[in-house]
Amino acid sequence: MLDIYGYLTSWGVYLVAGTLCYILFYKATGKIPYKWLANPLRGIMLAVTFTPWYVAADSDLMAPALMVIALDMITLGGDAFIRAAVPLVLAIGLGIVLSLIWTIFRARAKRN
Repeated sequence: MLDIYGYLTSWGVYLVAGTLCYILFYKATGKIPYKWLANPLRGIMLAVTFTPWYVAADSDLMAPALMVIALDMITLGGDAFIRAAVPLVLAIGLGIVLSLIWTIFRARAKRN
């Protein structure tokens, strides 16, 4: 098992790698001419990449929710993955809503 320094180091490495992947994704979606499509895709990518959730129900350690979902489906099976899927779906929904609001705000600012 990792000690606290290994845990923090692994989170640091994950955050740096996730940020680099997001920058590449941002540049790739910059080629999409429809900003009403590109911005929600970026919001979904942020939510999927950076939403944390608890590793176990009685633990205070966190991991990316997508990883927790995958491991719960593999190890526990059944409906165990739902405990991490709910916050991930909520984060995706929030990412879509905020990105659409941002797109509308930017479009109105350009008109004025």
